[in-house]
Amino acid sequence: MQADAYRRARTLISSERDGLVARILGAVQSLLLLKLLVIGCLFVVLMADRGEARFPVANQDKLPAWAIPLGSSDGQYIRFRNTGIFPLVANNLMSPNPVHRLGAGLMDRITGIIPPLRNNVGALATLLASGLLLLLAISLMTQWRRRAMSRAATNLATTLRRQIHRQMYRLGDSSLPTEGIGPVVNIWTREVNDVREALLADLDVTPRTQILAAGLILIALFASPILTVFLGSLGLLVWITSRVLNRDARLAHDAALRDVSVQLCLLHEDLALLRTVRIHGLESYDRQRFDEHLDRFRQADADRIATEPRLNPTTVLLYGAAVVIALGLLGYNVLIRDQISIATMLVLMASLASLALPIARWLKLRGLIAQANRSAGGVFEFLERSPELHQNVGAHFLGAVKERVSLQDVSLRSRSGRPLLNSIRVDIAAGTRTGILSLEEDSRLALACLIPRLIDPNSGRILIDGHDLRDVTLESIRAQVGTVLQADLVFTDSVLVNIGMGDPINGLPRVIEAAKLAHVHHVILDLPHGYDTIIGPLGHYLKPDEQFRIALARTYLHDASVLIVEEPTAQVDDETQLLLDDTLSRLAEGRTLLLLPNRLSTIRSCDQLLVIHDGRIEDVGSPAQLEIDSKLYRHLIYEKFNEYASGEIAAGHLGLNV
Repeated sequence: MQADAYRRARTLISSERDGLVARILGAVQSLLLLKLLVIGCLFVVLMADRGEARFPVANQDKLPAWAIPLGSSDGQYIRFRNTGIFPLVANNLMSPNPVHRLGAGLMDRITGIIPPLRNNVGALATLLASGLLLLLAISLMTQWRRRAMSRAATNLATTLRRQIHRQMYRLGDSSLPTEGIGPVVNIWTREVNDVREALLADLDVTPRTQILAAGLILIALFASPILTVFLGSLGLLVWITSRVLNRDARLAHDAALRDVSVQLCLLHEDLALLRTVRIHGLESYDRQRFDEHLDRFRQADADRIATEPRLNPTTVLLYGAAVVIALGLLGYNVLIRDQISIATMLVLMASLASLALPIARWLKLRGLIAQANRSAGGVFEFLERSPELHQNVGAHFLGAVKERVSLQDVSLRSRSGRPLLNSIRVDIAAGTRTGILSLEEDSRLALACLIPRLIDPNSGRILIDGHDLRDVTLESIRAQVGTVLQADLVFTDSVLVNIGMGDPINGLPRVIEAAKLAHVHHVILDLPHGYDTIIGPLGHYLKPDEQFRIALARTYLHDASVLIVEEPTAQVDDETQLLLDDTLSRLAEGRTLLLLPNRLSTIRSCDQLLVIHDGRIEDVGSPAQLEIDSKLYRHLIYEKFNEYASGEIAAGHLGLNV
């Protein structure tokens, strides 16, 4: 794991302008929020004092010149009425607190600059108008800042995803359909999203939250430095104590979550084993096992709900005692000692309570950055992975296959270390039709993916007409090998693009020619927009055999000398079977056909069959020969096509898929 992976990811933003703008706007917005809070404090003072104050006659020389005529003297004090926020000046000019004297001098200058603040109506109107303008400015700045933040975050996510896509070109492991692209999709979505969300939060919180927190502390210190320090220390002590008290509860909740996950996985496994249970007649044992797992899941889920983080009585008592102490102290200073006013108490309480928001956001940001650091580490680990497909220096061009495809002592393991192929030795003559059979789907798919060099073997060599695939260019290999695999028959785009792959050479006439060869032209014409109809996962639905024929038409335009075709597993009617057989026969003319058959008629049409078991080729021969000589072949045919063994009778399927 890379300790500074998140920081490294941030440097990938193509332009720092948006991030810088977002941070500057956040700082300015925090200052505006603090100004709005100050206006709110002045409003509270205005309401509490009602513009009334008194000042010692002996010190009237310290009063501003405009205020003296507004007061009335009783010999000892000068009393003021209807003077707006002037009581803030009068009540603090002689304060023993230097901070209060400094604030009084500042307010004196402000009232000198803004005359409406010198009377109640003017002060009320000025404060309300200023607050409204500040709200409008904050709102506009928020929109501007959010746009800058979104541009910076999405720019970073797009950059990471583009690099992941480029890396997938260089790596071979994700090309194996049975391995799938699940781990890459997880990196592409969840881990990149973690980095994006952390950057959004980072731009939102930093430095806005720090400035806001510092401003709130300054306002509280201005109201009462001693009380601020005491109440802040009390709050920190209570928070630390509550964390310690709730530690056991958090650990219990985490343990309950883990137990729930384990039991849920076991239940999923029980559901997935139903077919095996039916075949082996284990219904009674399976029901007992499922009920046990369900009871454990119920108990674990109940524990999870019961241990969810909540305020327990001890924590409630702790926080309650802290609130009582704080309110008691404030009340004592207001009622008994008369050291602070009600307005000061309200300002102090509001400032310290508002600190909870920036503190909570800062703690949440720390969690997001920690998660983003782990996710960014996973992203960079994938991006820095060495390509598994290397092209030797001086690689030459590979022409059409004329003699044979040979696998010499080929072994292959999955990324998890699971053996897929073990010392495979076989020759496939050019122009023949070869079928690959195995109860282990991963093994035959792995063998098929080796020919176009989507993956490389861990050991051994693959030769085409005597040329090692590592000594020829990847482009020429892919030009001579076409694939039709069930994992990627069609994609979301028009039929025209699905068949022609967007190549300008493959105009509509050529695409129609390919569609007619694959017996799918009439199906396309019945679609809502013909060849312009959007198909694929997010488009118009096509049946599995129709998708298969679309892919066969695409392969025809590819015009490769070796075709690798994986048949669909879905059952089709007799007429469709004839169309598929005719298409394969047309495609096989002058080509080497490597089949992953899922129909009995296709198996019997092959010139040669390779029977794989435990990663090894156990039997090689024609269908008729293997029918006589190979017990493994007969067992495989029974398991795959006998309705009793496959469980299709229980599913309501009575016919063989031939």
